[in-house]
Amino acid sequence: MRQRRHFLTLAMLFVFLACPTWAFSAEIASYSQARDRLEAQVIGDRADVGEVLGNPVGMTGPIDVTAGGQSLRLGHGPGWLFAVRLHIGKNPLYAVAFVGQDATVDVAQATAAPDGLSAAPRQAAARRATAVAGQDEAYAVLLADLLGHSAQGRRIYAAAARVEGTSATVATWQDTITVSGGPGWLFFVDDAPKANWTHACRYVLVGQDGTLTVQKTKTPPNDMAAFTELTTWPQPEAGLSTPAAKASALTAVTGAARQSTPAANRYAVIISGGWDQYNNHVRYWNDCAFFYNTLKQHGFLSNHITVLYADGTDPAVDRSDGVSSPLDFDGDSVPDINYSATRANIATVFNQLGATLGANDILYIFTTDHGGAQSGNAAPYNTPNVVLYLWGEIITGDELAAEVNKVANPRAVLGIFEQCFSGGMVEKLAGTNRVVMSASRWWELSYAMGPDYTYDEFSYYVTTALSDASKGDTNGDGIVSMEEAYLYALARDSHQSELLDGGGDNEGEHPAYRSDPWDLGRTLSLGGIDAAARPPVLAGFSQFETDEAFPTPDPSAAMGWHADDATWSHVLPFAFPLAGTNYSTVSVSSNGLLYFTNPSTSGVNTIAGLTASLAISPHWDNLTTAGAGFDIYVTDTPQHVTFVWQAETYVDQRPVNVGLRLYPDGHFTLYYGTGNALTSRVTMRDKTIGVATASVLHPALRNGVSDLGSAAALDFRKAVSPWAVPAISLLLSE
Repeated sequence: MRQRRHFLTLAMLFVFLACPTWAFSAEIASYSQARDRLEAQVIGDRADVGEVLGNPVGMTGPIDVTAGGQSLRLGHGPGWLFAVRLHIGKNPLYAVAFVGQDATVDVAQATAAPDGLSAAPRQAAARRATAVAGQDEAYAVLLADLLGHSAQGRRIYAAAARVEGTSATVATWQDTITVSGGPGWLFFVDDAPKANWTHACRYVLVGQDGTLTVQKTKTPPNDMAAFTELTTWPQPEAGLSTPAAKASALTAVTGAARQSTPAANRYAVIISGGWDQYNNHVRYWNDCAFFYNTLKQHGFLSNHITVLYADGTDPAVDRSDGVSSPLDFDGDSVPDINYSATRANIATVFNQLGATLGANDILYIFTTDHGGAQSGNAAPYNTPNVVLYLWGEIITGDELAAEVNKVANPRAVLGIFEQCFSGGMVEKLAGTNRVVMSASRWWELSYAMGPDYTYDEFSYYVTTALSDASKGDTNGDGIVSMEEAYLYALARDSHQSELLDGGGDNEGEHPAYRSDPWDLGRTLSLGGIDAAARPPVLAGFSQFETDEAFPTPDPSAAMGWHADDATWSHVLPFAFPLAGTNYSTVSVSSNGLLYFTNPSTSGVNTIAGLTASLAISPHWDNLTTAGAGFDIYVTDTPQHVTFVWQAETYVDQRPVNVGLRLYPDGHFTLYYGTGNALTSRVTMRDKTIGVATASVLHPALRNGVSDLGSAAALDFRKAVSPWAVPAISLLLSE
């Protein structure tokens, strides 16, 4: 499945004349305006952009094009087709984009441009002949000259007062921004409002002569009251009772939550700062309330749950909907929020926990709201040095790890981290007897869940799995393990883009997971640790870490399969059973996976794309075996058949050495050799790992791991269970 970016999907009819003229008003009314929109949404100030191609003749209907041998569907017309050459590495790479008349921009990657396109240089923006007379005219200039004639996909705010001097100064969370070009009108543009902070944003001063001066940064103004929003954005309903209702589903489905460890030995800390009133959104309260109620559903004692939220018990307004956050999460009229989210209070809480918890106790940690890269860790974010935003202050990953480490030798520690750049917390807090998971890696954003942004997506799905056994319990053992909850959320992540935005940052999120020992996460639940917990069962398999060595191939096993985006047929030495059918032939992809039916040559990979396939993927990515020294090796024996890919990433030529071994009884093993280190900010380069049966997916625990160099092998064994497995696997239709 190809990777696309959607800003909206809206079908429109139009009249096609000799030079396309639309039959009704539209935000994007001409090829020239479409080129401006492409500049705003795809190109920006990226330094890796080469030629830009386009077709001035408009297109209607479903936009199906062929590029680089790939069939791409790019939304629905009317609109215009473009291709942008990206200079990343030595191989050709294009962003193929369709700009709709409705201002949507749908993008897919390809190794070549579609036919029929010609050079499409951007025309200089037409300047106003007269001075800009007011804020409305200044806003029109902002839309036309910077944002491609549409505010779609952004939130835009105007400063209340006109800038009378030659510059404007704005204090933000991170720094102080000075924008020159006055006198004129100042605007704040949030370029990624679906994401939590920190992310790309801009301060723009439109001078009275119509010129624009832009300052880019990552955080909003400290004083949002000085700005008025000009756009509209969905707002979640305040005062939701949904979290408690959802948490009660566990009792409805399975009766009382199973408690393997006494409540007296289970403790939890919930942290959400929000930074200030204007950025402490309703969804953060909902995230925390949902998780709190789920803890209570599993028998947690109220005095064993500590909540550090926003300004704590202060009755002042502290939320973006203009209210003071309710202190009661579960509707019993007893306050559940204990402290404001500050470093000092975090230290107090962990001092108390460090003095209280012993070797039989389990600590659960949940964080949400905003996160970012630590000062000095600039793009492309080569280190996992990150921060969590609290109430008007920050705590670094190292500082939070030091606080958690005050709890010296507990039985186990769980960490669930929702905020942007949260993978840095996984790296900092990982350790023996710990299970940690995050919404994103340390170089990625995390996202709210549409359409009304009532929750954050990753934490919502993790908590949903933990609160409702009909969704999270994959094997019918009555326990929703942390591994099951992570796999449930991973399969439903809707932001797994491999694209970069116009500022060069990753647009997508890829949840990460670490467990030490590797199987702790499958015995640990909110009910404690249960040795009787069974491995997750998805797509008919359970996965196990093994110390089996990487199967270094004999040179004589080289197949001479040197190509990019290609598949080759191979006859197996035995029939391999998968999803109720025996297969004697497989299609081997240069992109790191085996197809059993309907092979694809695409390296643009997603969890949803793998789910829709009948395939096994040790490392589906945009790979190539075309260069010297690369090949695919196949070794056939009556006992097993082994495939080894010695390849490189197409985009930036990093080595990939992975293997897959099939056995006649239907089980298989995934292997990881040297290389396989795919970190940081590079477009069209990530991986999807697991087995799928065209509707049901079992993602491998290696998804989201930043470095798979010589990682332990994973053995996928067919699950033959004496217990009843509910029909709740990771379904494509959910």
